[in-house]
Amino acid sequence: MERPPWRQRVKEYSEITDLGPVARRYFVIGAFDGALTILGIIVGAAAAGVGESEKALVLTASVSAAIALAVSSAVGAYEAERVEKKLDISTLERAMLTRLSEEHKGAFRFAAYASAFVHGVAPLIAALPPVLPFFFLPFETATIVAVGLTLAFLFAMGAYLGSLVRERVVVTGLRFIGAGVATALVLWLLKGGAL
Repeated sequence: MERPPWRQRVKEYSEITDLGPVARRYFVIGAFDGALTILGIIVGAAAAGVGESEKALVLTASVSAAIALAVSSAVGAYEAERVEKKLDISTLERAMLTRLSEEHKGAFRFAAYASAFVHGVAPLIAALPPVLPFFFLPFETATIVAVGLTLAFLFAMGAYLGSLVRERVVVTGLRFIGAGVATALVLWLLKGGAL
C-alpha cells in the first residue's frame, strides 16, 4: 500500500533535517519541565498547608502553569530552531557554492514547526497525570497519588532514554526519579523557612 503524499513528504523532510533526535530531545526537555513544574506546585501547596477548600486553586495554578509552559516552550523552540535552520541553510549553501532547493528550505521550516509543536505539547502531556487525581480524590490523597504518578512518569521517561543507548533502564529511570524526589524534598523543607 502506497503512503499518502503528505506522509511521504513528512518522512522526506524528517530525513533531510534529522528531525527524530531533535524532536526526542525537545519532548524529553519539555516533559521533564512540565512534570517538575506541576510537582513543584502540588508539593509546595501541600507544604504550605493547603487543604480541601483550596483544591480548586491548586488545580487552576497547575493547569495555568502547564499552559504557560507549553506556550513558552513552543515559542522558544520555534524561534531557536528557526534561527538554527537559517544558519544551517546558509552554511550548506556556502559549503556547496549553490542555493538550496525550495524543498530543502521547506524541510527546514517543517523541522522548526515540528520541533515547536513537540516541545509545546510535552509539558501538557507531563502535567496531565499529576493533575487528574485532584478531580476525583480528596486533596491529601490526590497529593500522594499525584507525586506517585509524577515519579512513575519520570521513571518511564528515564527508562525509555536508557533503552535507546542500551543502558540499564532501571538505573536511568531511577536517576530521573532522583531529580523528582530531590525537587519535592527541597520544596517540602522550604516550608520551614516560611517563604
